[in-house]
Amino acid sequence: MLSIDFEDWHQLVHRRLGFANWDRPHAALERQTSYLLDLLDELGARATFFLLGMTVHNHRELVAEIVRRGHEPACHGYAHARVYDQTPDEFRADLTRAVEVIADAAGRRPVAYRAPAFSINRQTPWAFDVLTAAGFRYDSSQLDSPRVPDRIGDIPAEPYKLGDLWELPVTGGGSYWRVLPPRNLRDLAVLYFHPYEFGPRLRAELPEEATAKQRLAATKVVLWRNAGRSLVERRLRQVARAHHLVPYDAAYDDLDRLYGARTRALSPEGVLV
Repeated sequence: MLSIDFEDWHQLVHRRLGFANWDRPHAALERQTSYLLDLLDELGARATFFLLGMTVHNHRELVAEIVRRGHEPACHGYAHARVYDQTPDEFRADLTRAVEVIADAAGRRPVAYRAPAFSINRQTPWAFDVLTAAGFRYDSSQLDSPRVPDRIGDIPAEPYKLGDLWELPVTGGGSYWRVLPPRNLRDLAVLYFHPYEFGPRLRAELPEEATAKQRLAATKVVLWRNAGRSLVERRLRQVARAHHLVPYDAAYDDLDRLYGARTRALSPEGVLV
């Protein structure tokens, strides 16, 4: 299964750097997404696009093109706020706002969700109940990475069920493909990427009033994101030669047959049992 986190990279970087107009759209996203869509067409691949609501608001026509090309629209929240930084009511409101704008732009109500920065952790098990109540069929918010604070324990590599909600853990992609050796690319069930990982090298588009400190911070981020950049597309092509890359909804009917017996529950300590 192939997934894409659809975000305006410049928006998120500008917010981190403290620019007042951080939420304005950037044309780079359109270039990056067009490059990625053409690549997926070339590979005969389709993906689930986890759409960030505030990005959808600025790029409605681009979202419509994603769906027109045969990709599944899914939900990445609205404001890219970490779930563990929200109350249940705040999370529910962010989710509702995102679903409305995504459904309006894509013409379909999303049934898959991924938390920003994989932020459903041991402190927020209630998020699964909110997602189920909102009509979501599957979640893909678990990544066994030390970068996720207080992450849920014993996350398996394969899909499993939490009550009525399928959990599809992320097993590879993104920055990991720029640093991991090829032998670690085998037997990955769920892959994820971002549009900004494809196409020409990233450049930081900064306002004229950016301080020296902000420019230095942006340069560090750009250097990190461009390091090993060509490996991402190369390795995606490698996997596409060996596997049929599909969106989540294409695999949904097979989940019960393949993984139906693997129903799990969260212990009070936040560990899967």
